[in-house]
Amino acid sequence: MEPAVVSASAGAMGSLLRKLGELLTAEYKLLKDAKGQIMFLKAELESMYVFLKKISDSGEPDEQDKCWAKEVRELSYDIEDSISEFMLRVERDSSKPHGFKGFITRSTKLLTTMTTRYEIAKEFEGLKIRVKEASERRTRYKIDDTVPKQNNTTIDPRLLALHAETTSLVGVKGPRDQLIQLMDGEGVPAHQLKVLSIVGFGGLGKTTLANEIYHKLEEKFQSRAFVSVSQKPNFRKILRRLLSQAGFVAPKDTNIEMWEESELIIALQNFLLDKRYTSLKVIVL
Repeated sequence: MEPAVVSASAGAMGSLLRKLGELLTAEYKLLKDAKGQIMFLKAELESMYVFLKKISDSGEPDEQDKCWAKEVRELSYDIEDSISEFMLRVERDSSKPHGFKGFITRSTKLLTTMTTRYEIAKEFEGLKIRVKEASERRTRYKIDDTVPKQNNTTIDPRLLALHAETTSLVGVKGPRDQLIQLMDGEGVPAHQLKVLSIVGFGGLGKTTLANEIYHKLEEKFQSRAFVSVSQKPNFRKILRRLLSQAGFVAPKDTNIEMWEESELIIALQNFLLDKRYTSLKVIVL
């Protein structure tokens, strides 16, 4: 890993810290355990962020520093995926119509929502253990003994700006409507697979734009899903999320957590048979 990539790790960590802060201050109904875990993650990751900057300022990082920085970067990707998944699922469950019909809909979804929060709490507990292990490993091998050298490689402020959390994109409506026309406009075949790629550096608002398109089009499809994919994806987990969001219900007395990747793929293919579909990709280059 070159020094510039250490800087990129710090930039990604900065984006994650902002998202953790948003999760704690927003009106998400977090379980008490999950909230405590998020506060712990935020405190630990802030310390890691400071140390990543220290590594970047030290000139040429040694192999120990580079190995630990890589571990922290991958960990930040996984945590950000979990947060994005939680926000999406809870927001989707809470955006049901009002009135009596809305009451019935929300009531039938209550168990699902609570299950979602318990699943997230369990996932955050696993992430908390990984963060603690990373911190202990840093202490055990005395990575903190890194002595700053001449400041030859600093974190490019433009890189940090690119990773800034975008809460309100300026001018998103125009690009959103143009992309929707490409997928669902007049003359576009309704039953033909369509793949749309949104490409750019982190922090430019690609996911926000994709999310806007998703919400505009979701009612036109029988099944829909919006999932995040990390740098080192767990394909079984992704397939389970796709099945869950698409509306698949596993047979009684069946534990979908134990299914192999091939079984999940077959289940998804069979479930989506004869359904209308569009694929929306967000690619970071």
